[in-house]
Amino acid sequence: MNSIQINLNKSVLAKHSLCLEIEQFMLQNQISSSQRFKIVTCVLEAVANVMNHANNGSADMTLILHNRDNKVIVDLLDHSVLHSSKAPQQCPDTDAQSGRGLWIMHSWMDNVRVQESVAGTHLQLSLSIQ
Repeated sequence: MNSIQINLNKSVLAKHSLCLEIEQFMLQNQISSSQRFKIVTCVLEAVANVMNHANNGSADMTLILHNRDNKVIVDLLDHSVLHSSKAPQQCPDTDAQSGRGLWIMHSWMDNVRVQESVAGTHLQLSLSIQ
């Protein structure tokens, strides 16, 4: 198993290229470019959702990427209250205010799980890399 943990907040995200860090981790693990694209896109959507919808204002998050058992597992933990949002069955219209990120995550990832945690909300995404 190979993992990386990144502690995020608004100031870290403003100064740091999260995409490059995730990309480097996946390159070191020989993950294909199409799978890297899906994972980076879904992580950015998830982080943006926390920043836009978290009601605690600070948007402190912990991002953990794991490569194990021929899959990449992404854990995103934040201190916000769990919002129960269902993913749209179809891609929302271009003029829709929200929903595209959830649709992308549920369409591109093998598994998407959101649950309440002791500290707030835990999102887990997984994608097979076989």
